[in-house]
Amino acid sequence: MSFIRSLDKRQIELLQSDKNSALFNLLKKDIKSGMVFPAVRKNQIYFYYEGGCLYKFSNGKFTRDKAFEKYGGETESSSYEIAKKQVKNKFTNKMGSVKERRLLNALYCHTFAGERLYDTIVLDIEVNLNGNVARGKKCDLVLYNVPSGEIMFAEGKVFSDNRVNVKRGNTPEVIKQVNEYSRSIEEQEQTILNQYAKHVDIVNCLFGTQYRVPKKLIQPAKLLVYETPLNLTDNNLYSIDTINAALGANNVVFVKREERPSTDEIWNSLCK
Repeated sequence: MSFIRSLDKRQIELLQSDKNSALFNLLKKDIKSGMVFPAVRKNQIYFYYEGGCLYKFSNGKFTRDKAFEKYGGETESSSYEIAKKQVKNKFTNKMGSVKERRLLNALYCHTFAGERLYDTIVLDIEVNLNGNVARGKKCDLVLYNVPSGEIMFAEGKVFSDNRVNVKRGNTPEVIKQVNEYSRSIEEQEQTILNQYAKHVDIVNCLFGTQYRVPKKLIQPAKLLVYETPLNLTDNNLYSIDTINAALGANNVVFVKREERPSTDEIWNSLCK
């Protein structure tokens, strides 16, 4: 089995042990506030912040990517706050505007916040499907509509990405990307549902949520494109028409510049 979501009893015990409790408590506080997102992997948990992986918990200990250390943050008050600042800096460009993953980051702030504001939550992010198709590539989001018990895979992009916006006559690369995700989830449908049932059990146990296990996988994979220009050029229109024709207009949402739809609005736009 390739697609696995697990955390065995021993790892749970170590995560909650005195050795790891100080950092885990800091992470849990930020998880509750919507700043950090925990994602279950194969006997690991990745903790994401502002578009990047802040810490990994594996083999009984926390680690972080030392490559983030070159992004400053040394003036912060603690090593934890330094780590957060470095991740945030990496995903902010020189002009200070947000990048793709920081836009998507805003969608998962309600998943573990206690009172659920929306029917739809973000169940997982940065998802490597590990199937025969699209192996090694990561789909950005798994959305979960709690009342219906349905999950949906969605890839996020900003319109200015050259994989989306192309010159007339070219084919946007994002079409191939989303189609590969669609084939991958189709071949692993029952495995994905079984593994996300385990995922939900784990996050319920560790973070106090009470989500039911998902029952249905919506297909195909979807595309969410942020920062679509208000005044469209000929190339912009061509790119939009080409993507809609290839993926199906019901499977794509083009979000206008400066608009920030809720998870429910995104779900309703993509689940028709």
